[in-house]
Amino acid sequence: MAAESPPSESVSPPRTDIQHETFAIHVTDEYVTVWQYLITMAAPDGEWQLVETLDQDNAPRLSLDYATVHAPEDDGYWIYSKSYDCAMDCE
Repeated sequence: MAAESPPSESVSPPRTDIQHETFAIHVTDEYVTVWQYLITMAAPDGEWQLVETLDQDNAPRLSLDYATVHAPEDDGYWIYSKSYDCAMDCE
């Protein structure tokens, strides 16, 4: 199941030079946190909005289009994608 909020150590994506509605997925050993860059009335230039946080124990399977993987960092790695869909490992 998706968590209501990101883990406390989670940070929003570092990139802002992207098209609106782009997804950013932060992958760590414990969680997969999904963000989307949206333009709103409150943020006319766009800002990252949390979509969901998935626990790696649930074996999430992601479907991405036009994805770009960035070099790993100490706390995981970022994937940027134009689309995003997820399915959990169901028994």
